[in-house]
Amino acid sequence: MQNHALRGPSGVLGALTVTGGLVVLDQVSKVAAAQALNGIMTPPRNPDYAFGIVGGSPVVLIVVAISVLAAFVAIVGPIAARHGVSPGIPALIAGGTLSNTLDRIRIGAVRDFIVTPWAIINVADLCVFAGIVGLVIALSMRAFSVRRAAA
Repeated sequence: MQNHALRGPSGVLGALTVTGGLVVLDQVSKVAAAQALNGIMTPPRNPDYAFGIVGGSPVVLIVVAISVLAAFVAIVGPIAARHGVSPGIPALIAGGTLSNTLDRIRIGAVRDFIVTPWAIINVADLCVFAGIVGLVIALSMRAFSVRRAAA
């Protein structure tokens, strides 16, 4: 039997540890940014999704975020594990999504403070982006190696 990344206590514990650590890192970074900018400017709060592209009521956005996170954990997590993807990669996505959702629940919006030419983002957004890129790369490499082995 193959060793699957998210199966067993160490894989699940590792994913939970990374997810929890990222939530703490993101929340602390938001507090630190607010402290650093105190009196200079107020860090922006983003009440929308996807860099302000998708909007809606806070309750709807929270329900959608929790639903997407649950579906991701239930569907993508096992697929990633079955293909030998490190549990840290899906944990990046889960941690970032969870942290931004906690902001929405607590204050009705996400606290952003990293200014880019395209958007104002936060550490959680970077985690989600890195996780998605990592997941695509890892699954693509796995698919390539399977096709190569079959040839």
